[in-house]
Amino acid sequence: MTASTAQRPAVSSHPDARVWVVDDDQELLSLLEERFGQCGWKARSFEDREGLDQALRDDMPHVLVLDRLLPGQSGTHLLERLRQQGHRFPVLMLSALGAADERIEGLETGADDYMAKPFLWRELQLRLERLLDYRRDLTPQRPPEQRFRINTVVFDPARLELEGPTGVINSLSRGDASLLSFLCLSPGIAFEREQLCQATGSLVDATNSRSIDVRISKLPKLLNSCKRGSGRMIEAVRGRSYRLNAEVQIEPQA
Repeated sequence: MTASTAQRPAVSSHPDARVWVVDDDQELLSLLEERFGQCGWKARSFEDREGLDQALRDDMPHVLVLDRLLPGQSGTHLLERLRQQGHRFPVLMLSALGAADERIEGLETGADDYMAKPFLWRELQLRLERLLDYRRDLTPQRPPEQRFRINTVVFDPARLELEGPTGVINSLSRGDASLLSFLCLSPGIAFEREQLCQATGSLVDATNSRSIDVRISKLPKLLNSCKRGSGRMIEAVRGRSYRLNAEVQIEPQA
């Protein structure tokens, strides 16, 4: 940011556009929300990937402002995952890393624009306006329906089903399907109980509830009853976290 932060943003030519921000700088998030509101945009801010993932279950932005340096996961890795999931909304990457090779890497990852910090408010607004102009329709588009192939098991989130190579089919609850979808998007990565609880859409405090443990204990049984061979697909890590220990491929909906 610079001394020009006192300049009031002009009213946007895209009123009511959803402009979301992911950044771990709380002060910056507050300022961006205020400025975007003055533009007429509907601003939402998130400090980490988990908050964004939760919001994407119910809505989509028209444009996303993404910090490159995030706790636990870089912005480039998060952007790669969003693109792999099928999200096509424009992304402006905002970062203190402004060298030429760093900007190129961000653009190659899938960013539609890249700005270095500190920045001018008016320039940021104009760049976001340009990204909004590129969209012919401001209706957010959800990613196409997908299926996951977990080793030899096909998981269809839309149908809430697991199907094995021998034709065995098991039905899932929506909470179980949300949890398995979350694990499938990051196989091999261990997640805390609190993160997994949020992934199911539960508002219950994970420290005072065993609901996530019940789901975690049920999913391996459903998976194992469909697949061939032995081995636990979902495993505990140091008793506090869980991960999906399987090869996962994403397929288009049949």
